[in-house]
Amino acid sequence: MPNRILIFLVLCLGIQTLTAQDMVDCTILLEDAREAYDAGMVELVPELLLECVQSNGLSGEAKKEAYKLVISSYLFDYMPAEADSLMDDFVREYPEYRAENSDPQEFVFLLDGHLRALGINPDLIPEDTTAVVSDNGRSGYFSRRNIIKGAGEYGNTLGFNVGATLSLPNTLEGYSVGDPATDESHFGLLPGFLAGAEANLILNRKLEASFGLLYNLTRFSYSATPLSFTSYRYVEAQHQVMLPLTIIFKFNPDDRRVCYYMRAGVVPSYLFYASGKGTRSYESTLDDVTVEQTDITTSRVKFNLDGLLGGGARIPLNNAFIFAEIRLTSRILQANLEEDRYQNSDLTWLLYHVDSDFRVHQLSICGGICWDLTKE
Repeated sequence: MPNRILIFLVLCLGIQTLTAQDMVDCTILLEDAREAYDAGMVELVPELLLECVQSNGLSGEAKKEAYKLVISSYLFDYMPAEADSLMDDFVREYPEYRAENSDPQEFVFLLDGHLRALGINPDLIPEDTTAVVSDNGRSGYFSRRNIIKGAGEYGNTLGFNVGATLSLPNTLEGYSVGDPATDESHFGLLPGFLAGAEANLILNRKLEASFGLLYNLTRFSYSATPLSFTSYRYVEAQHQVMLPLTIIFKFNPDDRRVCYYMRAGVVPSYLFYASGKGTRSYESTLDDVTVEQTDITTSRVKFNLDGLLGGGARIPLNNAFIFAEIRLTSRILQANLEEDRYQNSDLTWLLYHVDSDFRVHQLSICGGICWDLTKE
């Protein structure tokens, strides 16, 4: 009899040791999963935690957090069936759980849908069920939750933006009706504007792919002294359709007040109209010579490509966010066609303007609003 009791105690001790070891291992895996999730490597989270969740390797708040990390990772990794199945287990195990401010929006939508499927109102918080007896004998009330999304915690979004621009070309090679070496020529800044639509596609918690369709008015001036007795000022306007293709990196997507981000990418563009005008002046008392707006579209490169770098901030609204940002674009290809340098007789022989070879760089300050397309 004593031998049987000793064997039983040894077996119990062994089981408890193995269980404790499993708990320690899953606790370590939970920490690793947090780091992977924060780093945007959501595909690793289910591999780390799913077995711990399903085998009861965790308990209490740790298990609840593991559930939420795996479900959110499935959602961000575009695995809705897996997220739906695991949410079903989560809700049945924690029917009292209600969305918290830190929960991603997609998680909140899925959670609320499963709670409603079980006949539970997700807007009623069990923790606030303290009975309050009123004068008319009715008792009890629930507080309505108010979910505040992080400034970067939105799904796929669509919106518009508008902005002001400043364009400054740089000369690649100077040309003039006189001697280019003595021609005191330079480009000048003029304001323009842009307006259009923008769509953002979620890649993970910190990365988005962004697509736009913009109308862009580029304006700049060119002043020169081609001959010793005369000078002129030329103004050009370019009308373009632009298609920005960029990647957005969010520095702090969970912040409730403002999300800072940067973007980088390329901007294919099509120029559909360009015009030039100017005034030539004499040092003597002769009258100025003015050339009115002239179509110069045929002397400009139609298709071009810009590199884009920018940064900005998002401020959350109800199922939308407003944003403001600064962008710098730099033209990769030359703007003018060399073979058409002398084709416009009014500009060449009345204004004395000849195109130098140039590229256009642009600084823009823009802002707008985007709406969340994943709202149920």
